[in-house]
Amino acid sequence: MQALHLQPGTRVKSSSLVLRAIALFIDVMLLLAIAAIADYYTISSNEATFLWKPESLLYILLGWLYFAGAESSLVQSTLGKYLLHIKVIDNHNQRLSFKAASIRYFAKPVSVLILLLRFVRGLPVARHRYFHNRITNAYVVKQQPQAYSPEQ
Repeated sequence: MQALHLQPGTRVKSSSLVLRAIALFIDVMLLLAIAAIADYYTISSNEATFLWKPESLLYILLGWLYFAGAESSLVQSTLGKYLLHIKVIDNHNQRLSFKAASIRYFAKPVSVLILLLRFVRGLPVARHRYFHNRITNAYVVKQQPQAYSPEQ
């Protein structure tokens, strides 16, 4: 993977909800494949309870470390976002801290709930800044890929 860098002062374009949804789908499929492989090779304590197995906590931990770790890394995106040339930045065009990326991850279900409630009530849906981005001062931006070179 090549790192994408954004120069300070560069104007960026917000990513659309459709691109974000596609990136999330790619990431969820990747995590489900990893969880399925792990589940296949481990012995569960109770096979009858599919959703509430003790291993479920490990899957939540895996998702948190994947999303927060990838979005706070030098690449600033998960695999799905990277493939669609989307990255997560803070309000200074820098990468997020791991703490901000973690808060962003755990606030995403609240954002989905707000989005669904607005949709059901027929209210306009916010286009680019959702709850989890507002509380962490994060922006999800679309950028043209630029190869990283050490001379810059």
